[in-house]
Amino acid sequence: MPDLEFLQRVYFGNSVAAYALAAATFVASVAVFLLARRLVLARLRALAESTATDLDDFAVELLGKIKAPECYLVGFYFATRPLSFDPKVDSFLRSAVILVLAYRALRMLQTSIDYGVRRAMTGPDADQARKDMAKTVALLLRFVLWVLALIFVLDNLGINVTSMVAGLGIGGVAVALAAQAVLGDLFSALAIHLDKPFVVGDFITVDDFKGTVERIGIKTTHLRSLSGELLVMGNSKLTSSPIRNYKKMRERRVVLNFGLLYSTPEKALAEMPGAVRGLIEKDKSLRFDRAHFSGLGESSLDFEVVYYILDADYNKHMDSQQRLLLELVADVRKRGLDFAYPTRTLFIDGGKAPAKA
Repeated sequence: MPDLEFLQRVYFGNSVAAYALAAATFVASVAVFLLARRLVLARLRALAESTATDLDDFAVELLGKIKAPECYLVGFYFATRPLSFDPKVDSFLRSAVILVLAYRALRMLQTSIDYGVRRAMTGPDADQARKDMAKTVALLLRFVLWVLALIFVLDNLGINVTSMVAGLGIGGVAVALAAQAVLGDLFSALAIHLDKPFVVGDFITVDDFKGTVERIGIKTTHLRSLSGELLVMGNSKLTSSPIRNYKKMRERRVVLNFGLLYSTPEKALAEMPGAVRGLIEKDKSLRFDRAHFSGLGESSLDFEVVYYILDADYNKHMDSQQRLLLELVADVRKRGLDFAYPTRTLFIDGGKAPAKA
C-alpha cells in the first residue's frame, strides 16, 4: 500500500493533497470550458454559413471575444479558493479576476451595442448620414458604458465611489443645462432616425419652409428648397412642428375651381359636371371624385371639381393637371361657352341702358 503521508505534508499553509485537488480542478475546469467553447463555436459557424440572418454571425463574434488566458486566470482563481493564502495574495488574485472579467464583459457589451444600434438605425438602403448617426449613438452609449464599468470596478475593489457618483451627477446636471439646446437637437435627431417621419430624399414642408431632405445630422437637418437655396433647420424644431411629407403620399387630391359666364344656358350648366367627369375618367392616371355647380359668384357661375392623381410625384401631378385643363378649355369652347372673368355692371340713373365695365 503506497505511503500517503506525503499528501499530508504542509507547504505554505496547505497540504500537498489540497494542492493536488486544486490543480486537478483547474485542469478539469479549463479543459471543459475550452472544449465546450470549441464545440459551440463550430456549431454556430456552421449555422451562420447556412442562414441569411446575421444574428448567428453576431453570436459567433460575441463568443469569440472570450479568450483562453482569461479562462486560465478565472479557473485558477476558483480552483484555489479552498487553499489558504496570504491576505495580500488573495486580494491581488481577486482584483485581477474582477478587472479581467469586467474588461471582457465590457468588450462583449460594446459588441452588443454596436450590433443593436446597427440593426435599429441602419439597413441595406441606409445613406451616409444615417450611418454617421449610428456611429455617434454607439460612441455615446460606449462612453456611458465605460463610466458605469469604471464605477463598478472601483466599488468592487473596495474604493468609495459615493463622492465620485455625486460629482458625476452634479457635473451631468451642469453640462445638461449648459448644452440644453444641443442635447435637445441630439435627442430629436435620435427620434427622427428611430421614428422616421422622413428620410433623405423626401420632400417635406415645415411651417412656411419646404424642400428636399439632403442630410440629417446630429444637430441640424439640411433641406434643399425649390428655388435652390439650402435650408438648415434645428432637429428640435422639426420634432416640435407639424411636418408634411409628400414623398409618403400614395395619391394626390386636387380641387379644381372654374367659372362660366352668367349668360351660359341652363342646359349647358347642367351638362358641365358630367362633361368634366368624362374628361377625368378617360385619363387612367386620374380618379374622379365629384363635380358640382357649386355657387353663384360675383361675376361667374362657379363649379368645383375634386379628383385624385394616382401618383405622388409632383411632376406627374402637373403633367396630368395640364392635360386636363387643356381638354377642359377645348371642351368649353367647343360647346360655344366661355370662362368668366371679373366684370361689373353699372346702372346709370335716368332710364338709360346699363353699361358694362
